[in-house]
Amino acid sequence: MTLSLELWQVITLLLAILGSFWTVAKILAGQVGRNIDEKFKAVSESQKTTISTLEEQRAKLVDLEKDLLKLMGTLPLEYVRREDFIRNQTTIEAKLDGVAHSLQQMALKGKP
Repeated sequence: MTLSLELWQVITLLLAILGSFWTVAKILAGQVGRNIDEKFKAVSESQKTTISTLEEQRAKLVDLEKDLLKLMGTLPLEYVRREDFIRNQTTIEAKLDGVAHSLQQMALKGKP
């Protein structure tokens, strides 16, 4: 089987093939371009969301820092260290023991 084509048929066939390749390439390039645009849009929206979230977190962090500074300022006024409490309690108990001892001495001297 022999296929014989004339020159104008070969040129037309090559132009048709090249035209179809060009069309397919153009369609694919358009799809790739749209896909890239969608991805850039998604990244942009993600960045906006991230920026707003970071701003909210920064505001919360500033509030937390203020609360911590207030706590650090009021803590020494409201909190008694264990050692200080023990020392004060020991002093009070020593004074009570002294008063009890004095009462015992007075009771012993007062009895005939």
